[in-house]
Amino acid sequence: MSKKFRILSLDGGGIRGYLSIKILANIEKILNEQNNENINIGQRFDLIVGTSTGGIIASALAIGKSAQEVLQLYKNLIPKVFQTEESGIFVPKYSNSILREELEKILEDNRLSDVKTDLCITSVDVENATPRFHKSGYFDRNSPRLDEKLVDIALATSAAPTYFPLVSTKHSTNLTDGGVVANNPSMVGLIDAMQINDNNVDNIILLSIGTGEQPCMPYDIDKLKNAGKQNWIVDIDNNTKIEKAIKAYKSGKSKFQICKDFIFSKQKVFNSKGSPLIELLMDSQSKLAHFQVGFLLKDNYLRINPKMNTSIALDDVSKVDNLNNVADINAQQLKQIKKLIGE
Repeated sequence: MSKKFRILSLDGGGIRGYLSIKILANIEKILNEQNNENINIGQRFDLIVGTSTGGIIASALAIGKSAQEVLQLYKNLIPKVFQTEESGIFVPKYSNSILREELEKILEDNRLSDVKTDLCITSVDVENATPRFHKSGYFDRNSPRLDEKLVDIALATSAAPTYFPLVSTKHSTNLTDGGVVANNPSMVGLIDAMQINDNNVDNIILLSIGTGEQPCMPYDIDKLKNAGKQNWIVDIDNNTKIEKAIKAYKSGKSKFQICKDFIFSKQKVFNSKGSPLIELLMDSQSKLAHFQVGFLLKDNYLRINPKMNTSIALDDVSKVDNLNNVADINAQQLKQIKKLIGE
């Protein structure tokens, strides 16, 4: 029987990446205990492909870090990075300087040439709207870019529009979040694996880890029924000066009264629940890729994307503890995991 080519695919999803790495840490622990082994989860795969928060996780796993080490990174990273420094109206909501500092602690000075497991990380070139995939040396054509630093790549793949500034790497400029093109990068990984395996899918195995299936989307759908640009781009909290001013303007209140109310109101000027457009793009892409890969690989494919009991926006730090409750691996999933990668 021909050797299986195993792919690990990791979705984007902001702080919900904590769920992905918690799931991987559980899988890593279970397989090692049952098989009396000490193998980091990344070493069980031939290719790891990741987008955004999944790209950060993928980069760390690819250089040999254990899932438990990456989980600790997320515990340290989330409360530090997602501290609002600006309103997010005219500049990105967050700086990426703290994120860079945290990533440097685990990725250090490693480059694409240093990975132990082959790696593919997604991003998008904003200047010409072209997907930019950062790949290790599994194709000869990738060799000119193997000196790119993993920290820069991790920052680029997670540079979500409105949340973080654009990022430039050694060989690419003005990159934004890979979730714009492939929030679930499983199809990206599958296409590369098919090229490696002479377009044959029979020996390809893919484990896809999501960032949680939400009970409903984390934005106000009523606002979108007859929405224009403003409501689609940003979902402004109701109890803010700007949201009150927008509602007053739409109701026909005089500009003088709107300005007066704005000046004397003690409410916060601006706060956002996130971007409905970004959330919708990322979630719908993930579902499409899931159906496509499942059709092609059938029993050689498993996606773990637990249903959550509450909606969590990309940066809603207050709800991150909820993710612990849905990260367990059930018996059926474990049976499939052992069949796919545990043997």
